[in-house]
Amino acid sequence: MLKVGSKLQLSASDLVGYLNCGHLAELDLQVADGALEKTKIWDPLLEILQLRGAAHEAAYVDHLRTSAFEVAVIEGKGIDDGSVAATIEAMRAGVQIIVQAALRSPPFTGRADILRRVETPSDLGAWSYEVVDTKLARETKGGTVLQLCLYSDLVGQVQGLVPEYAYVVAPLTGFEPEAFRVSDYAAYYRNVRERFAASLNGNGGTYPEPVAHCDICRWRGRCDDQRHQDDHLSLVAGITAVQRGELVGHDVANMTALADLPLPLPWKPERGAASSYNRIREQARIQVAGRAAGQVLHEALPIEPSFGLCRLPAPDDGDIFFDLEGDPFVGEGGLEYLFGYAFNDAEGALTYVADWCLTPADEKAAFERFVDFVIERRAHHPGMHIYHYAAYEVGALKRLMGRYASREEEIDTLLRGQVLVDLYAVVRHAIRASVESYSIKKLEPLYEFKRAVSLPDANYSLSRIQARLDVELQQVVLDQGEATDRRF
Repeated sequence: MLKVGSKLQLSASDLVGYLNCGHLAELDLQVADGALEKTKIWDPLLEILQLRGAAHEAAYVDHLRTSAFEVAVIEGKGIDDGSVAATIEAMRAGVQIIVQAALRSPPFTGRADILRRVETPSDLGAWSYEVVDTKLARETKGGTVLQLCLYSDLVGQVQGLVPEYAYVVAPLTGFEPEAFRVSDYAAYYRNVRERFAASLNGNGGTYPEPVAHCDICRWRGRCDDQRHQDDHLSLVAGITAVQRGELVGHDVANMTALADLPLPLPWKPERGAASSYNRIREQARIQVAGRAAGQVLHEALPIEPSFGLCRLPAPDDGDIFFDLEGDPFVGEGGLEYLFGYAFNDAEGALTYVADWCLTPADEKAAFERFVDFVIERRAHHPGMHIYHYAAYEVGALKRLMGRYASREEEIDTLLRGQVLVDLYAVVRHAIRASVESYSIKKLEPLYEFKRAVSLPDANYSLSRIQARLDVELQQVVLDQGEATDRRF
């Protein structure tokens, strides 16, 4: 979003950003107006995704060239008179493939990855163009469709004909485009565009409600600070948007107000069970108390059979503690690049195994090694269990079993025998803690875990490794990453 003179210049990213979060659009508008300085953050994982996206686009363009298509590349990165003129000239000339097409119809501008010539007459002549976008995601989301619709709209204003189709090319599909009929999404596109325009002409007043986009948003630090300053209800661990709406409707505006709410509730919730509101009220109470005490507090929850600590089996010398690290954007179905597990050896010394995977063949071998190790260990320790935190590890083992058609009986035996124990489920029903999230990292003060490496440093190390997963991983990078991971 830019302001050129008195007029706004908008991009497809601005439109998709509004779809993700109205407050994001409001902050970007303040930057364009000069009322706010644009925040700068560096996220190594996002940088890797951008590099992979550029590499995927380049690979597709190379594929088109080797398929004997005529390819014209519009140079530069921004949208200026020269790049727009070069794009229109290439379209009028009937070039088969136009890369990084610069499109403009105020207030919107954009750089389409690919314009592909089709033999449908238009104002250009006996041909016209359709939009092709390259994306890393294997499932096309609403934002991508919205972007395709905008680019198709801009193309239509050049050639006097809205393209019938737009396409997405995902990795590992043999560069086979997935088609979307533009008219099927036209009403959705117009609705979002009109709401976006109205928001820019409004009086602001948006609030940084937490949304999925927060994880990758450049404004996330600022918004998180504001929520903390406001003691926002979203800070209560486990609270839902529906519950927040219900509470605000009853003048419970922040976490402190929720913590002070009498029990039982003075009203019957319209949405959700009263017990769920009792739970978040108690969660708010301990968080407010922990904030006042300046430390992480905890309290035991009432004992329930088959829940909480009752789910913990008796300790066994053969127990294994298991964690996986994966990258969903590597290969056809992602890559579990680190199998990490700890156990006591025959002498009782804690042993840690870091089994690194750089290729699908490595992944298959590491998966089989781990399962075989578990089965052999279980033969000597029938009472052993595998402890993990949250559901990712179980889901990953099932995926790997299906992907490689390997160790099916062994995984089935482990699942039926309830050998895998989810410690997250244990914790959530065993204690109440003054934390905003029950992730294992937030609970570290309760078991006095001291990090040798800070979380930012550990994440940077992992990003270095993920950056090399698509190419040969040099041993020095692997060694550095493993050393950091051990300390982490």
